Formats: sequence, structure tokens, C-alpha cells
Amino acid sequence: MTTRECFSDSPFATRVVSYVPGTGAASGHRNPQTALGEPARTTGTLSAPETVTPFQPAWMTNQVVSIGAGGSLTLELGQSAIDSPNNPYGVDLIVFSNAFFSDASAGQGSPGYCFGEGGVIDVSDDGVMWLQIPNTQADGPMPTMGFVDAGPFDHAPGELPTDFRKPMNPAIQLSDVQELSYIDLIHAYDGSGGGVGIDLASVGLHQAHFVRIRQPVGASGSPEVDAVMVVKSILVGDLDGNGIIDSADVGAVLLSFGESNSPADLDQSGVVDSGDIGFLLLVMGDV
Repeated sequence: MTTRECFSDSPFATRVVSYVPGTGAASGHRNPQTALGEPARTTGTLSAPETVTPFQPAWMTNQVVSIGAGGSLTLELGQSAIDSPNNPYGVDLIVFSNAFFSDASAGQGSPGYCFGEGGVIDVSDDGVMWLQIPNTQADGPMPTMGFVDAGPFDHAPGELPTDFRKPMNPAIQLSDVQELSYIDLIHAYDGSGGGVGIDLASVGLHQAHFVRIRQPVGASGSPEVDAVMVVKSILVGDLDGNGIIDSADVGAVLLSFGESNSPADLDQSGVVDSGDIGFLLLVMGDV
């Protein structure tokens, strides 16, 4: 990914609130704007391209930002992350870094050690009161996977992108994937793009509109951040994935009125019609 666009009401970070590089931040990776937008699916140069896999992380200066000891990166989300029972596995937010696996199989893509550099994750609804997510590292498992059908060390991208808004099952730990075959690793990701999942319930917060990633003073390593994404709700009718059925979803149905093979065909009648609007009106306000 070479460019980043900012959209209001988007499921990723859209504004840098503040950035302090900190001691040891990589000198070529100090542009905080690179943390806006979606994670990278490809990396490398034109002459030496790489697909982003759990063994080949994003590393370009326009893709990740480095946070050294005593440093921090504060981001505003385009839409709030909502602590909703309709979010898969109870995960509400995902942080993507450039952590990666060593290969325990001499080129076949079997995970060994995970190279990550830690980092604390804080969340806030108002940007004033911050709560630290427990037992979580910003730059750590699980590494980003850009495509379902790309090999562990491919240069060309695949044709089946992963879903960056789908979290991995948090019950899957590093020890569960170590020394799996690459095919089994893909199955473990189950279409997810990886990343570090955050459950807002762990700090008693209903919603978060700001995310801060920091590295404590004196810590070793410098976490690199690629992106932050709000999880896609599995609530039927929540077409914009903001965790609630509201007027924006009605608007999405109206824009798709008359179309077939559309996500807005909520009653599966084959076409977006008045039945879909009626369904939304019945469940309006559900979370």
C-alpha cells in the first residue's frame, strides 16, 4: 500500500492525535500518518516486491511507524469501536504491527518464534481518560496475513484477500500455531488478517474512539504499528459495521434498492426491496 486516505466514519484510524517517537525509534519510520487506513497487503520495492504474510511483514517507510522507549502514538478512529456481543469472539478492535514468524521448516512456512517488540495498548472514549488493555502486546502475535491464497514467501499477491476486520479466535495462542504447516496456519487464521485483538470489556469500556500505543521508558525494542481496525459486527442489518442498526443502515438499503446479490438483501429474497427496509425498521436500535 503506497497511499493512505482518511475517511470519516471509517473502521480504521483516520487522524493522528499525537506522536512522540521515543528513544530507539527507527529513524526511517517516523511518519505517524502511515498508521492511518488499512494494513498493508504487499510490501517491498518495485524490483523486489513481497506479499505480506506471517513471515514477510510490512516494512516500508510509508507503511509502518516506529515507537521507541518513552514514545507513544495516539490515533482517532473514524468510527467508535463498540463492545458488542455481536462482535466475533467478543473482540472489538484489532491492532496490526509488523511482527513476523521465524520459519521452522526451511522455506515451507512453519511458524517458529514470533518476532515482536511489545508495546502497551491504551483505549479511550473521549481522548482524556485512558485505560490500559491487560495482557496484550501491540507488536506481537498474530502477524498480518494479506491473502488467503498466497504462499509464505510469495512475491506476487494472491487473489483472495483476508478480512482485516475479522479477528482471529483469541483462544488460539502462539504455542498452538508453532510448527504447523502453512496450510494449517491458513486454516487457523480462518480468513482473518491476524493482528492483536482487543476486548473493551476487559477494561469495562462500552466504546472507544481513541487508541494509544506506547512503549514504556527503559523498555527494549521499538514497536512498529501498521494500522488499527474496528471489528466488523455480525449483527444482521448492521451494514456499516458500527455495532448498531440505525439510520445509516436504512440509507445503505435505499442506495441499493432494486439490486440483486447485495449485502443489503437482508431477507434473502433475491433483491433489495421494501421487505429489507421493513426488517430494519423492526430491529432499529439493536446492538
